[in-house]
Amino acid sequence: AESGKSFTSIGEKALYDCSKLKGVILPDAVTTIGSYAFSGCQAMTSVKMGNGLKTIDQYAFKGCSDLPSITIPQAVTNINNYAFSGCTTLKEFRIADSDTELTIGSNGNNPIFSSCPLETVYIGRNINYNTSSDYGYSPFYRNTSLKTVKITDKETEISENEFYGCTNLQSVTIGDGVTTIGNWAFSGCQSLKYFAFGSQVQSIGQEAFSDCSAVVEISSKATTPPTCGSQALDDINKWECRLFVPEGCMATYQDADQWKDFFFIDEGEGTSGQNPDDPSIDNPDGKKCEAPTISVVGGKIKFDCNTNGVLYHYNITCLDVKDGVINSSEVEIHKTYRISVYASKDGYDDSATTTKDIKMTSDGDLNDDGKINVADVVELTNIIMNQEP
Repeated sequence: AESGKSFTSIGEKALYDCSKLKGVILPDAVTTIGSYAFSGCQAMTSVKMGNGLKTIDQYAFKGCSDLPSITIPQAVTNINNYAFSGCTTLKEFRIADSDTELTIGSNGNNPIFSSCPLETVYIGRNINYNTSSDYGYSPFYRNTSLKTVKITDKETEISENEFYGCTNLQSVTIGDGVTTIGNWAFSGCQSLKYFAFGSQVQSIGQEAFSDCSAVVEISSKATTPPTCGSQALDDINKWECRLFVPEGCMATYQDADQWKDFFFIDEGEGTSGQNPDDPSIDNPDGKKCEAPTISVVGGKIKFDCNTNGVLYHYNITCLDVKDGVINSSEVEIHKTYRISVYASKDGYDDSATTTKDIKMTSDGDLNDDGKINVADVVELTNIIMNQEP
């Protein structure tokens, strides 16, 4: 559904419990999504918010249990309490690049994403939230599914406990705007392997990386080693973890408290905090290939995709290929092929898979040998590949 351009807000409970609503596109004129506006829209798989949106009110997307990703536009200043409560398939959360600070609420004394199995978080601006235990410490506190975090230059601080207990977190990249990494900020991130921070980090708090024993690489852009609080880096295995520092700064780190304990110190960038085994690093903007279409043109199977330059990955099944036992002498031939295809492209997530049953008009005997068999499947493959048999 697409809201009319005359709307400036989606009112309270406007589409409450619309269980068949699959998606929504909001124009730039909409500035507010009201309380419970899309609550209970269990079938909704996509939402595109307009650039004029400023407020997402409480419970706005409560119970949208089939929504896999959300991007917060650049003008939004407030996400209120329980906005994503019950979004039990929400894996990607992206905050668009902006100079506007974003205030984020909570689920009472639990984090606002406490019911969301986040895997990827992209923070493109400064975020503000209540850091006390009464409000769940942080939106990402103890989110045990979270794997990848990227924070751009707009953020200024990693707060105390911000990613505490994110036990599956593997790679973190922090931009040049951050000056402080707070106490226990990554404590308990026992799967963390790759960590990179920008040029302006000045201090790392007490036990910021306690229990982070799996770290294999730290990349620093700071020419002056950040000062470290008590036991900030103690649990990192400094005999195996490789520390990358700016050109000409090796000696400075070799003299600095806690940094000097690293056995491997190199000048350079390393992987810049990116896990080479994580495909999301090649797609920071969350781009995804459009699902391809399947058609028959001039006796040939044709694939089309709105994303240019994709590769098509296909599978062909002949519905006549089957085993059985019958008490008559005839077996019905459908002369139908089931084609499944998805699209891929470097820097994009794979598309959804498109499946279509095609009944061949040439009686299914594509190689004209008087038989309908596996050889005809091979011939159909050659047609798709634009090759001669």
